[in-house]
Amino acid sequence: MSPRTPASKGRTRSRNAGRGAAGAGGADRGASGGRSTAQQHRAWLGLVDTEGPFLSVPVLTGLYPQGIPGMSRERREVLRAAKPALDRAWDSWDADRDSETALASYRRARDAWVGTVLTEVLGWGDFWVTAQDRPALAETYRAASDGIQAVTVTPTGALLRGEEVGALALVTDPADSLREVGQDGWATSPIDRMAAMLRAPGSTCSIGVVTDGRWWAMVSAPREGSAASGVVDCQTWVEEPATRDAFCELLSVRRLVGGTAAQRLPRLFEDSVLAAEEVTEALGTQVRSAVELIVSALSDALLDAAEHEAPVSLESTESTVPGNDMGGETGGGPPGAEPREVYEAVVTVMMRCVFLLFAEERGLLPTDSLYTGGYGLATVLDALEARARDEGEESMDGTSLTWHRLLATSRALHGGVNAEDMRIPAYGGSLFDPERFPFLTATGVSGTLLLTVSDRVMLHVLRSLQTARLKGQEARRLSFRDIDVEQIGYIYEGLLGYTCTRAEETTLGLLGKEGEEPEVQLSVLNELAERHAEDADLAGAIIAWLKEDQPGAKPPSPKALAKALVAGDTLPDADRALLAVTRDEALRADLRPWIGVIRRDLRGRPVVIQRGGLVVTETPSRRNAGAHYTPRSLAEEVVRYALEPLVYSPGPHETGDRSQWQPVSSDRILDLHVADIACGSGAFLVAAARFLARELVEAWTREGALQQGTRPGDLERQALRQVVARCLYGVDINEMAVEMCKLSLWLVSLDEDKPFSFVDDKVFVGNSLLGLTDLRQLKAQHIDPGATTNRTFELDRAGAYTRDLDVDSILEKVAERRRELANEIDESDPARSTVTKQRLLRENAQNLATLNRVADAIVAVGLNPEVGAKPGKRLNEAYGDLAVALGRAFPTEGASDDSMLEAFLKRGLTPTVPTDYERWRCLHWPLAMPEVMERGGFDAIVGNPPFLGAKKISLSMGHNLREWYVHVVANKKSGNADLVAYFFLRAFTLLNDRGMLGLIATNTLAQGDTREVGLDQMLEGGFTIVRAIQSRTWPSRKAVLEFAAVWGTEGRVSSKARVVCDGVEVARISALLEAAGRIEGGVMRLAENKGLAFIGCNINGIGFEVPIDEAKRMVDVDVKNEDVVKPLLGGKDLNEVPDHRATVCVVDMYPRELSSSRKYVQPYDWIYDHVLGYRKTLTNKPKLMERWWRFERDAIAMRKAVARFDEVLAIALVSKTIMPARVCAGQVFSHLLGVFATNSYAQQAILSSSVHQYWAITYGSTLGTGTRYTPSDVFETFPRPDPTPELEAIGRTLDTERREIMLRRELGLTKLYNLVNDPGLEAGTDPDVDRMRAIHVELDAAVAAAYGWEDLDLTHGFHTYRKMTRWTVPPPTRVEILDRLLEENHRRAAAEAASGQSTGGSCSRRGRKSANSVQAQEATLDI
Repeated sequence: MSPRTPASKGRTRSRNAGRGAAGAGGADRGASGGRSTAQQHRAWLGLVDTEGPFLSVPVLTGLYPQGIPGMSRERREVLRAAKPALDRAWDSWDADRDSETALASYRRARDAWVGTVLTEVLGWGDFWVTAQDRPALAETYRAASDGIQAVTVTPTGALLRGEEVGALALVTDPADSLREVGQDGWATSPIDRMAAMLRAPGSTCSIGVVTDGRWWAMVSAPREGSAASGVVDCQTWVEEPATRDAFCELLSVRRLVGGTAAQRLPRLFEDSVLAAEEVTEALGTQVRSAVELIVSALSDALLDAAEHEAPVSLESTESTVPGNDMGGETGGGPPGAEPREVYEAVVTVMMRCVFLLFAEERGLLPTDSLYTGGYGLATVLDALEARARDEGEESMDGTSLTWHRLLATSRALHGGVNAEDMRIPAYGGSLFDPERFPFLTATGVSGTLLLTVSDRVMLHVLRSLQTARLKGQEARRLSFRDIDVEQIGYIYEGLLGYTCTRAEETTLGLLGKEGEEPEVQLSVLNELAERHAEDADLAGAIIAWLKEDQPGAKPPSPKALAKALVAGDTLPDADRALLAVTRDEALRADLRPWIGVIRRDLRGRPVVIQRGGLVVTETPSRRNAGAHYTPRSLAEEVVRYALEPLVYSPGPHETGDRSQWQPVSSDRILDLHVADIACGSGAFLVAAARFLARELVEAWTREGALQQGTRPGDLERQALRQVVARCLYGVDINEMAVEMCKLSLWLVSLDEDKPFSFVDDKVFVGNSLLGLTDLRQLKAQHIDPGATTNRTFELDRAGAYTRDLDVDSILEKVAERRRELANEIDESDPARSTVTKQRLLRENAQNLATLNRVADAIVAVGLNPEVGAKPGKRLNEAYGDLAVALGRAFPTEGASDDSMLEAFLKRGLTPTVPTDYERWRCLHWPLAMPEVMERGGFDAIVGNPPFLGAKKISLSMGHNLREWYVHVVANKKSGNADLVAYFFLRAFTLLNDRGMLGLIATNTLAQGDTREVGLDQMLEGGFTIVRAIQSRTWPSRKAVLEFAAVWGTEGRVSSKARVVCDGVEVARISALLEAAGRIEGGVMRLAENKGLAFIGCNINGIGFEVPIDEAKRMVDVDVKNEDVVKPLLGGKDLNEVPDHRATVCVVDMYPRELSSSRKYVQPYDWIYDHVLGYRKTLTNKPKLMERWWRFERDAIAMRKAVARFDEVLAIALVSKTIMPARVCAGQVFSHLLGVFATNSYAQQAILSSSVHQYWAITYGSTLGTGTRYTPSDVFETFPRPDPTPELEAIGRTLDTERREIMLRRELGLTKLYNLVNDPGLEAGTDPDVDRMRAIHVELDAAVAAAYGWEDLDLTHGFHTYRKMTRWTVPPPTRVEILDRLLEENHRRAAAEAASGQSTGGSCSRRGRKSANSVQAQEATLDI
């Protein structure tokens, strides 16, 4: 062997050093003979160099419960005989790598060796086919770099069984690593190239094998999902037989093309991805428990420090012993810390732990014994586990060595160490900054820390980080080499919805779902116990209280809680457990009855927070928020299609032919500005960093800019650091999210012996929707610069005497400093050092402070609840008052007075509802990032904006913010739009004229008001959608939701470009996120449909409902009660009951006042007992209490409209059937029903047709898997045909025959149409279904004829549209129908406008303009 071989081998082995240590430590330690199967699998996996979601232990254990079978003796002999020839050839090549002769000789030996391994050892035998023998392989699985001078790669061969391709194989020239980037102009590794081949357009295979003879890689690259790979070194197959056996078994014929699909390798990878998700979810819960534990420990320490009022030293201690340098902060008394600060500090400590484990296991921190012994964290858990075994856990309560070590390491990494025996660079960054939370390092006069966390606590904290505890599985050790940066981000995003508060009285942590347990004051429990003596009643009362007070908590079932109460009475360790909580005998006695329902912390102690202690509680925003893990594959998909048009010119917007794309220069790449304006933990920015870094490496390769001998790994990290420093921007409203985003960017760009990438100037705290987007707004001191011309305060003139207001001069300096900041840190260059960058950042903040305050005031005026953001006289007068306030704050002479200005800021920026923030934090884009805005905006914006339903915006943010979003962000476009619409609009305004957008959102984005406010306006403003996903299931087993995705641009898109919607190439994409038809434009409400469709009564109070038997009793007592006790028809009754009969009654006091309502004694007593108490709790709707005996909305217009009919048509507002039914008019219709004021059979036929169904699906919205039918958006816009005798006849036939079938077979509408729409129910199988299908064929023909559309192809079949399969007309006919309907809608609306009948404006705006009439108000109410 040459000297180079051990070096290269050592590098690869070092990648696994952390894994091996982790796998052997703690619970996994033991003799090989005594190891469990899971431990055996973990052991061999620890020796594989993996990347991406590789095979998981639970999946392997399920398939191989006895472990991987050993290789047969015959095959071992084949290996032993063949391998020496390869070893000799490798040594010869390695000794003279530049020799063509040595390379040629190695290739011959390699080919012989690879052939032997594939055919004889793996057993592929005759199934092994080379590309020379089967040329179609090279055509189907061809992959190439983009550009005219493309580099092309094809497989060497494949495992082929018949026509089924089990695996591809790629044989390459020798290299130090199969992850090494190629030097042929395509900067990808052999593994990357295999992944590209597996994802070729015609590919049916997802498994590949890559080898250069020595290194062997197993690659999984499904078309949708993350790629994964594992590399093994055949030179270790003698000393590591388990890895060899596993590799050969998994690539055997039976795992690739044999057995069942569930036992094949592709499924194993698929299941492993799901298992990785479970680990991520489990870690999220475990980390939260660990955070609570540290908070508890610090809470006890703070209380203890306050009780003793320990004096604090005035000098920090500085020990020279590694691991003991605390760098204590000084103070004048016990360390003061706000509860919120304590929580943020604890989360930061956890993030520090993650960074250390992540970096140490990747060999990016020193590996010498001085570092690992005094500073490192990777080996600490093993040491703590050993102490726990040898000494017992309780003995560890008295020491805090791990806490001291963690603080010392933090200081060392932040400031650096430059000792004789060890050097650590100053990483800088806020993560390790000891000044950020000074109370953590405060010391007393003796020099000891005032706040410490015991080693027992840290044992459990590190267990939570380094082991996974999944239900039904043994705890297993994790390696942070196996955890993606995105997974880490998600784990910590789950902590954002919490904070600390101080307990005003003793509070107990009760049992519940892990991570979502409730906390209840002891006094509340005692009070409930006094009223409920029986355990079962008490359990029910506790849960009822929790539902009201802590709706986000998830307690046990009443039965389980009652059982726990009983079990607590005989709990053997109760007294001992309570003694660990408090020495107060009276308190222990008070706690004793509850010991069975008090949960235990990770140490096994009851969770009891005494008065003054800290409680981890939900923040107000968490109730409305939903965090779902964004898989790396999804983030990469969003980023790829958003950034590809920016790194190729010509590129995807010029032509769909990839061979014509030309990559741009490295300078162009580094000149890009890419943002995520709701970045969270930074998953999309991490994906953007990886994408741009790969493109940058390729550009450097093309340009010959690489230094000789540069290692591929070093090159990639260098590219990542430059991209992070120059190209990426993030914004989030949550300060902790910003810190997590920084951590993600640090981790992805981490380089050995180099400081953190400087991102403090790139990731901002602020609300992306609140702030100025144009400097003209600042100079005019008005959110609408064109709204006023008379300004009493001129910033331009003020800048002459107040330099802090000299906008142009300040921004010129700020932009220049930011350009200096936008380069990679280099501590050898004083101008690029961390210290210099921090100074430049401080100077910018100082320069911008006054301008930011003025800009905040401009926003505050529009947020003032007494003024509002609606344009008009009141708003202009308020901005006039602001000019006066600015004049006083910045006078030309005399003393300044900023009290009026401060009043503006306080009134406008103080939230009007409970939130996580004391003041809204604005982000003023031209001030924060002038280098971006002076170029017109960002080149790309990517991400996943937060979801908040339209009706929750005012409740969670305040009505004033919603008004701001409508009038400022949405250009005065009103409508019940979800929050995501406003994020899309803001992103659109922040793009430059060639900018790209790549965002995902809930699928409501393309529906109803959200579409009209968002995408409709964007398209009208020149936005072009080039790729879209209308609705796709979230790629995570835990999250049951549908999402949409949009990629588009403000720039020009050639007609030759490829436009793709849901994977299908189309000509154009509409705001509905589907192929656009001939006719463009939104739908208009038609006056002819007004007053015909309504939403039922909104009762708001289940207490109004009366069981059928009780209703009969009331009528029997007094027959006049029949006037107010009526059947209540709901959506479930309509769709599930065969005769559409109501299953409950309701007390309906409309239109009676209270005095006349009392005359109906029994019904009145009922609602007095069942409704009044509930209505008192609705403090956010005080008017409901004023008329508590009536429904919230009586649907007066509907009652009047249906009064003249015995029967009407009704439709469930949320359903899959979208089918009206004929029902009795003399009942109360619930708010879950749409009611049509007609008894016409012709209208029933029209509303039951495919024509109406497609209109409803297209212009309604979705809820779960059903369609939401909103009368204002669907019926009022629907251009109905004139009734005809044929429609009347088929409508009557449909109603009569369907009713008979439903009653005879006891089927509801839903079940009947499930049969009708079932493709598996073939013709001739069910006569009733056949008849129903025939009726609908006849019905659709009659409706088409009524329109005069006899030319349509109405051949019925089973067709899927928006994930719903129906018995209906063909897709081309659907598209033509929708075009013709839209065309007719526009024609009729124009005719109505010309005759003065128009309701005016677009669909959503019209409904609100006519809201002065009660009828319109109720008819257009969105549910």
